[in-house]
Amino acid sequence: MNVKTKQPLLLGGSFLLPFVLLGLLWAILGLAPFGGNNLLVSDLGTQYLPFLSAFKHFFQEGNLSFYSFSDALGGSVLPLSAYYLLSPFNFLVLFFSYEQLPLAILLIITLKISLMGTSMFYYLKKTYHTTSWFTLLFSTSYSFCGFVSIYALNFMWLDALILMPLLILSIQQLWDQKRYGFYAIVLFSTIVTNYYMGYMLCIFAVFYSLYWYYRTADRASFWQFLKKGRLFFITSFFTGISTSFILFPALTGMLATNKTNFNPEVFLLKPKFGFSVLSQFGLGSVNFDFRLDHFPTLYSGLLMMLLFIAYLLLPTISFKEKRNALLLLGFIFLSFWLELFNTIWHMFQSPAGFPYRNTFIFSFLIIKFAYEAFLQLKQGARFSIRIPFLFSGLLLIGFLFLNYVDDTTFVLANQYIIISLLSVWVLYISLTLYLKTTGNMKKLLAACVLFVLCFELVFNFWVSLKDIPFGDQKQFAATYQTQNSFVSDLEHRQAALVRIKQTIDSKEAGYREKNNGYNNPLLYGYAGVSSYTSTLDAKTQKTLQTLGLYQKNDRRIAYVDESKVINLLLNVAYQITPEIKAKQSSLIANPDANIYENAEAIGMGFLVPDSFAKIKLAENRPLQNQEEILQQIKPGESYFKESKELEWHALTDNDYTLTAQTTADGELYLYAPNINWKKVLSFKVNGKTINPSVYIATNQVFNLGYFKKETVVSLEFKSKKQLTEKKIALKTLQNDRFDSLISDQRKQALQLNKQASGQLSGTITVNDPQQSFLYLAIPYDKNWQITVDGQKVQTKSVVGNFTGLKLPVGTHHITLTYYQKDFFIGALISIVTLFGLFFYQIYKKVKRVRSRSHEREGFKTWGKSS
Repeated sequence: MNVKTKQPLLLGGSFLLPFVLLGLLWAILGLAPFGGNNLLVSDLGTQYLPFLSAFKHFFQEGNLSFYSFSDALGGSVLPLSAYYLLSPFNFLVLFFSYEQLPLAILLIITLKISLMGTSMFYYLKKTYHTTSWFTLLFSTSYSFCGFVSIYALNFMWLDALILMPLLILSIQQLWDQKRYGFYAIVLFSTIVTNYYMGYMLCIFAVFYSLYWYYRTADRASFWQFLKKGRLFFITSFFTGISTSFILFPALTGMLATNKTNFNPEVFLLKPKFGFSVLSQFGLGSVNFDFRLDHFPTLYSGLLMMLLFIAYLLLPTISFKEKRNALLLLGFIFLSFWLELFNTIWHMFQSPAGFPYRNTFIFSFLIIKFAYEAFLQLKQGARFSIRIPFLFSGLLLIGFLFLNYVDDTTFVLANQYIIISLLSVWVLYISLTLYLKTTGNMKKLLAACVLFVLCFELVFNFWVSLKDIPFGDQKQFAATYQTQNSFVSDLEHRQAALVRIKQTIDSKEAGYREKNNGYNNPLLYGYAGVSSYTSTLDAKTQKTLQTLGLYQKNDRRIAYVDESKVINLLLNVAYQITPEIKAKQSSLIANPDANIYENAEAIGMGFLVPDSFAKIKLAENRPLQNQEEILQQIKPGESYFKESKELEWHALTDNDYTLTAQTTADGELYLYAPNINWKKVLSFKVNGKTINPSVYIATNQVFNLGYFKKETVVSLEFKSKKQLTEKKIALKTLQNDRFDSLISDQRKQALQLNKQASGQLSGTITVNDPQQSFLYLAIPYDKNWQITVDGQKVQTKSVVGNFTGLKLPVGTHHITLTYYQKDFFIGALISIVTLFGLFFYQIYKKVKRVRSRSHEREGFKTWGKSS
């Protein structure tokens, strides 16, 4: 086979080999379309699927706005998109129906991992100028490295692994040939597709440049590196600046989250692990249960580690090359081992789960140096017997420390060390014989090495995924179609903008693990309340938490138990729930769900007194906050009536009963700020177990149901530990009093209609100058431009983080338009930078042409004179 035919086949094989291996793995795991399972687990099920659904809504349904009411109460889509949705692979979802999105995700993951092999093969080919069928073993090992096996479900990170070999190749070309165009394009793509991983690769680009410079420089110094690296640094700087259209919105979005909180402990120079980390070079070191907390995933393939050790021992490789390689690897290893460096690599924030997100860089280097060793072995260098002994010893040390010295939390199964050791020796013997033999035996041994390597790569990946509680694809598709029809019917029923509260049982939704539906608004494309994202606005989250909603952590907010006051404030007009409500009639007759209309949801805004703007929400007093809001709207008798005769009875050390008597007709609400709900095993009201649709780990306002006045209510708590603090708020929202307020406010409510462009508009009449302050159930955001009768007006933040504005007496047309100012500023910087570079290139080209022209003229003049 000639070279021209062989090279395209090898390049295609670098994609097809991991593609086929992944297809085999998906079939073993029973993933659709090979079986009935899907990957709706962990963050993929709760976040990435809804985000891709929103991505599809954006492009297919004409929802072309930078603002979305499906993300919590509403917010810019750009910070979320910049982190999760800018991969070009995401456009594949446009070719799938919504209920088939899990299949689209599996295809995206498969294509990304396969293309990692292609980019790695291309790097090895261009760097070492020699390839063979054996090169496919190295490129496929990169596709199946430890990072991929545990983080494949976090597929928004995988683009960086495709681009990394190209980035390193472009750095080498920049330093060796002064060609910077390729580097600029790849770096730009790396930052844009995922700025978080792009940040890590920017750090690595600097240190790899140091490595590449020192490997060839005779008398190297750091100042010489800076001098000769001017082209690298200038290109990097302007390329980074040209991504401002992404970085500006991403930065402002991140600064608006709780991620800016400073924790000094994560900046200490303390080690994170011991010798147990050596076990991570072997098979089966991490599985799905350990995904949130584990050692660095150093696995790069057993054959790769054998060859890397050979790289360090081969006399044909110079000491300088080995030293530089170890320094580069050591620098990466420090980012795992020392807390300070780990924090810096993760954008100065300790990861909240999914640690060591830069281990793929370590695997890339191991494979790169392993390939250099393999090329030396092919030229006759000796593959020493010391190599498998050393590797086996390292694995055994890691195994012993993991099982008997360090924390045994991360021990999976002891048989995996045996499989690792057997594979090491089979690979060593097979490769040794392959290097020494010829003819058919050589082909047989090559096939043996290929088989063992493919087995270990697929086996390690299988161990990482086999314990996943996979979702049910058929059930998911059926439930999606049903629930989507409900949402569509409600949107056709109500022209104005309203919010919906949706509850779906996890099993009915096709999930085999608890799914809290935080991002159902994004999944189904409606305006909601709950949210779970890394870009959740901190002020909005804090406001909702102080009003009684459930906040598990800095990334989650959930509207779990229904509250009439919350429905009023947020305009939650409908509920879709499997629950049957005795006091309300369902709008549909369907065995799968009930739909209820909330009479208290009167509009996206309503008129209130000026004093409403002075409300300050108190910490850990949600019912008091709700009372103050209602009093500001319509002062008078208390809306919430305290229960009386509260008595605690300790049945045992951990079993308690609280008896109380209601003092009004209405819904009874409970807030227990000092109870640790993680320790509560069961909670009953008058013998009926309370099971919220979302597991409550911290606190929220509980709706205990409707009770008549003077009803005796018994609350039973069964706890893991003794309840030392039992101070609670148990109050009834008076029906008549609240209904009177709703009746009055309905007359001065604002209905907002949403245009395709995202603009909102509505009309409201102000009759009373004492009731002329307009409250809007929209988070306060300076990017909103609000006009009243065509005139721009000033707004202010009220009731935590909602929007308010003053109106004069009369009938007014109000328009809300969202302008993402930081995006436009960033886009302007990007455009100016790109145009500047473009015209600079033209200037350089013209200058070169003129210079050559002058040279030719000078040559002609010299010829004539001579």
